[in-house]
Amino acid sequence: MENTSVQPTALERQDAFWGWIDRHIRKLITMLIEKALSHELHARLDAGWNERSPQRRGYRNGYYTRRLVCPYGPLTVRIARARNGRADSSLVFNRYQRRIADVDRILRHAYLLGTSTRATAELCGQIFGESISHQTISQLMRWLDGQLAAWRNQPIAPVYKVVYIDGMHVDVNGGDRMVMLVAGQREPDWPMEILGFSVGKGERCVELLADLRRRGLENVDLFISDQAAAIAHAIEWTYPEVTHQTCSFHRLQTLWANIGNTGYRKKMIREASDIFRCPSKLAANDAAVAWRKRWQKVDAHAVAAFMNNLGDSLMFYQLPNTWWKRVRTNNPMERWIRTLRMRLRPMGCFHDHPAIERAVFGQCLRWHRIKLTHNT
Repeated sequence: MENTSVQPTALERQDAFWGWIDRHIRKLITMLIEKALSHELHARLDAGWNERSPQRRGYRNGYYTRRLVCPYGPLTVRIARARNGRADSSLVFNRYQRRIADVDRILRHAYLLGTSTRATAELCGQIFGESISHQTISQLMRWLDGQLAAWRNQPIAPVYKVVYIDGMHVDVNGGDRMVMLVAGQREPDWPMEILGFSVGKGERCVELLADLRRRGLENVDLFISDQAAAIAHAIEWTYPEVTHQTCSFHRLQTLWANIGNTGYRKKMIREASDIFRCPSKLAANDAAVAWRKRWQKVDAHAVAAFMNNLGDSLMFYQLPNTWWKRVRTNNPMERWIRTLRMRLRPMGCFHDHPAIERAVFGQCLRWHRIKLTHNT
């Protein structure tokens, strides 16, 4: 029976070609590194091989090998050494360094894209051909600690007219924690900026707000949050002279839940939401009174709960009308927290508070919610 040769597919031919390219690129890089380090040693000894010279400052002593991971893959480099001490290799890498800076930068960015430390470690093996531990990824992220400390100590310019406060739960070993975030906005068409955040139990944020005031957060016209009592207490304690508004959307959400599954719920909610779109605070109060009269007999409990301290959700009328649509609710902060939660959830359960802070700070930097020089 005659042998029939099987022709390789196009994909197999491409794999073979690019594999050949990859091997030759790594050989070329290895050769260039070895030549550069050999030149450094020659400059240090001031003499060539077997050269008798009065300027000679030492003698060569063979080679040792060093494994180095670069964006093109792992390399095994022969490094020339001298008898009177190690050669200077800082041109290529630092002492004990096993990965060049670009590799670490890519791994940090991969983690901030929203993956766990274990998944990022596995990705390193896929991209660079060198496996590392998930603990190494955690250590790589510690480069954020210095920037976080500097950011938390830099002064804040008194230019933020509206400040949002809200929190989100994250999982940590031993239970969950609350990340409280404070964001400021200078003008209605300006982006929201994160001014500070803290990690703790519950929605307590007195220390956070006190620290922001110490750093210069002044001239605030309005604080906006949900109806959490802990946040209201913190604002009253640290900024007693500033108006605090509760989110109208959260008030409508509570009304929706109180009404229950009834045939009139949508109409009742629609008419209640129109209160917050009136042309003035006086008109809003009149609309609220009229709304209560229409629905009092239909659902007294839901109406009473909605009308309780309704004025707390109408404080935005004290600002120029260009702000009204923007600050009726806490939605700008809610949208950012939704994005943040989406990125943090794949990272899994965090080990401790510093790990949470690095992840939150890194995401804020990545999404340009924090500017390390925004106060200068």
